[in-house]
Amino acid sequence: MNRELTIVFNSYQSQHLLSNVIKKINKNYKILIIENSLQLSVKISLEKKFKNVEVVIPRTNLGLAKSYNLAIQKSRTKYVFLNNPDLEITNQSIKSLLECAKKIKKFGIIAPSYRSEKNFKNYEIFSKKKNKQVGVFKKFKIIEVDLIDNNFLVEKKTITKNPFDENYFLFFETFDFSKNLKKKNFKLYISKKIKFHHYGSSSIHPSFNNLVKKTRAFHYNWSKYYFLKKNYNYILAIKKIFPNFKKAIFGILINFLKLNFKKMYLGFLELLGIVTSILNLKSFYRPNN
Repeated sequence: MNRELTIVFNSYQSQHLLSNVIKKINKNYKILIIENSLQLSVKISLEKKFKNVEVVIPRTNLGLAKSYNLAIQKSRTKYVFLNNPDLEITNQSIKSLLECAKKIKKFGIIAPSYRSEKNFKNYEIFSKKKNKQVGVFKKFKIIEVDLIDNNFLVEKKTITKNPFDENYFLFFETFDFSKNLKKKNFKLYISKKIKFHHYGSSSIHPSFNNLVKKTRAFHYNWSKYYFLKKNYNYILAIKKIFPNFKKAIFGILINFLKLNFKKMYLGFLELLGIVTSILNLKSFYRPNN
């Protein structure tokens, strides 16, 4: 078993994707899965199928931030590669990320980039930076960025001292995490040559679509306001969340008139997420179905 890297997945009934991802990954890598559906059957199925896999069933649905902190705690390697299940990445890409991590001093995050960046990038650059053109920086076209989304490699000792903010349940926690590292002078890097494919919002089985919609309605709005207030200021947070507030109110009224009570309820959850966050209340909402 590789003693340098643990590959981590945060999951909620994602075995339909995880099986395909895991069977393509070198069996020498330890794979750790935090299964937030709390279903023992997922653990039994995946551990029986793959000898290099350990599935951890927590006592409650932890969300992403707590899941990643738990996985980092449990890992026994120098480096940890944090992922969602809805991705496609090659063994060569994993090997290349590890090579970069071993050769770059004091990095916070090193991540692959999307195979296609036409519609979406997994990073943000707010200011022009002078990128190095030597060694692994040149070999893998590594650039420094300001924020990084999910699917990235970190060093365990760095993260142990700078864990994910567990006030988040879902959404914005990876941006918050990378911004926190940036504040502490850790570098955030993206490789333009190391690629992965992200299927996007498909990590949960389609039978849980209603749960996904309700979870997103509340937590996206709660987390957006919390992230902006925490990392910028109250005025900016109010300004940026106001369009979401208007959308929620409009959705409630329109869908009430249409007698579409399912969509009306989603609007109510959006509004509840915003108000709860503004009042400094915890992100308490956990739908069951």
